[in-house]
Amino acid sequence: MKGTAFDIIDAQIHQPAPPLPLDDAVDDATKLLLNVEIAREAMDSVGVDAALVVAALPYIDACVSRYPGRFIGVETFAATGDDLARAVERARGDARLVAGRLLVTDFRTTELSPAFTQGGMDAGFAAAAAVGLPLFLSTHGQAAAMRPVIERHPALTVIIDHLGVSQHPVSPARADVWDRLDGLLGLAEYGHVHVKLCGAPLLSAEAYPFADTWPQLQRVIAAFGPERLMWASDYTRLRMAQAGGPTRNRGCLYAETLFMLLHDSALDRAAKEAILGGTLKRVLNWSPPRR
Repeated sequence: MKGTAFDIIDAQIHQPAPPLPLDDAVDDATKLLLNVEIAREAMDSVGVDAALVVAALPYIDACVSRYPGRFIGVETFAATGDDLARAVERARGDARLVAGRLLVTDFRTTELSPAFTQGGMDAGFAAAAAVGLPLFLSTHGQAAAMRPVIERHPALTVIIDHLGVSQHPVSPARADVWDRLDGLLGLAEYGHVHVKLCGAPLLSAEAYPFADTWPQLQRVIAAFGPERLMWASDYTRLRMAQAGGPTRNRGCLYAETLFMLLHDSALDRAAKEAILGGTLKRVLNWSPPRR
């Protein structure tokens, strides 16, 4: 897709790894660099210009150091209380980072985490609003529970992960994968709330182009508008999944999660440009050099 006239930016990749373990003689720094090249090669193979790296800081550092301008980091915070506030403030001043991420839900159970329900994240939300650090919130179907935080911090840039629904893997399978989508749609009234359009192939019972997802995706697009949506592949999780199509017995492809949007005839060029990178550049105030 080198001829695409706009940037394509993946709003979520994790650290990949070789399919077979490396020899113990390979040092950790070399392993990190190899994993950077695995990610870069995957992006090149499907026409992705840049990516947000949601990973531990050593891998983020390796990505940004090797390919400055092509990778930028999102730090997932594990601290609570004042320690979380200090971590948020530090992240705002870290040139390797463009946003933070809070796991407000336990992905294994899809229940809200005690750190969230007991107020351990409150100082982090307040600090992020004060210093202007956007926060990705991993809700796994609990998007509706974010309303009090969203109302309390109108200056906080919020991005709801994974379409606001729980997705298998890694969360438990649900009889109706879209049953909690209304909780996300109810947040569309707040202009500072955005949505990461991520994992759609894993919500499909069909093979590419995953046509059965489009009625629900269109509801999200209609509610938030392309200018508040950002596409993400989460391609390492796709590799863990059994595809829904009858002829596939392995995970969905990186290309498929991109091409289902890029080549869809219902989205016009302006919508594709926004969802596939324009929204991210504007909301996170980050833009890779034009390649």
